[in-house]
Formats: sequence, C-alpha cells, structure tokens
Amino acid sequence: MRRALMLIPFVIGCAKTETAKVDSATMAPPVAAALTETDVAGTWKGTAMMAGTDSVFAHWTQICAAGTCKGTTEGAKDTVVATYMLMADSAMGTSQPYTNPAIKGGKVTDSWTLHLKDGKVSGTGMLSLASKPDSVVMRYRFEGSRAP
Repeated sequence: MRRALMLIPFVIGCAKTETAKVDSATMAPPVAAALTETDVAGTWKGTAMMAGTDSVFAHWTQICAAGTCKGTTEGAKDTVVATYMLMADSAMGTSQPYTNPAIKGGKVTDSWTLHLKDGKVSGTGMLSLASKPDSVVMRYRFEGSRAP
C-alpha cells in the first residue's frame, strides 16, 4: 500500500497541464479614446428634453472653443456662457448665472455632462438656483450634432 501512495505525487506531477479558459464576461470593456479640444470645438445644434420624457422643450445652439461655450436657445434673447473641462471620454460644463424666463425665482446655473460619438453629442444636465447651488430646479437630457 505504501508503494502505491508513493506513486501519487509522481502521477500528479506528470499530469497534463491545462490552460485556464478566459471568461470574456470578466474582461474589461474597451476604453474609449479621450476627447480633445478639437473634438469639442465648433458649432453644435440640438434639442433638450425633460428627464424621463421625449418632449422637446428647447432647440439650442452652442459655439464652443478653448474651454468656453456660448449658447443660445430659440426664442430667447440672451447668450449663456459656460466653461467646460475635458474628462477622458466626456466633458463637463457649468454656465454662468443667467435669467431663465421659464423659471421663476431668480438666476439659475446650468451644469451638464456630454459624450461625443460619431459626430453626435448627447448628455444630461441640471438647472440649479444660482443662490442655492445644491438645489435642483430641473433635470434634462440633450442630443445634437455638429452644425455644417
């Protein structure tokens, strides 16, 4: 019996080694290319919808360059200035306080995050009272494309 037990380490040591299979579900997804200023710079046009709906409440135009966007909305007289930062595959921006005629209660700021893909822009945003930066007046989503 002892001789048989002595063979076990030899049999185990000589066993065929198998390569572990890679589970593709646990692999990291491909990383999107980082945005550059060239990707964001230019004139963009699109629509904004209230969060959770498909109802368009605004048609907008943004002219962006060097970390600043100047935006207008159809029917509004004012130009809203925002600054943005590139953050890997997206950009985040915040407007200067401005008066939005549709919102009673003073000036608001607009904070947004955008993603670019295949010449299209999409993202989400939030309006807050300028006097209460932690407030949420409205959440929205937007989409658009580079203007010709």
